Amino acid sequence: MSFSLSSFDSDEITCFDIIKAFHALTDNELEVLSCVHQGQPLDIKGIIAVIPKDRATISRSIKKLLAIGFVRSDKITLERGGYKFVYSSLSMTEIREKLKQNIEQISKRMIKAVSKLTEEKCIEMYRNVLLKYKT
Repeated sequence: MSFSLSSFDSDEITCFDIIKAFHALTDNELEVLSCVHQGQPLDIKGIIAVIPKDRATISRSIKKLLAIGFVRSDKITLERGGYKFVYSSLSMTEIREKLKQNIEQISKRMIKAVSKLTEEKCIEMYRNVLLKYKT
């Protein structure tokens, strides 16, 4: 989980800014999240109809959004046989709660790390960095 705190310098932080920072999402992934957040669940073809990108790009984005838990997948049985998957996002309330949990978890870890910080540990870290460049 890597992100830059400097991206939060503005007072105009959006939900997407936080999601993007915490989960290292691409613009494509944010577009897909926006698409599946609108109305009815969509299959891959439905998403492509809104976001004209290749199937592989959309599939990768869906896979990542499923992995981080912002998108749900439902298997639909087709009348003519077979099945397809449709995708929808969490509700805004669920997304907000998930983000709050993310922020609380990272804050606790950062406070713990800072409280363990000593001059000796800093010196050791600096030495290790410099040793990497010694020949």
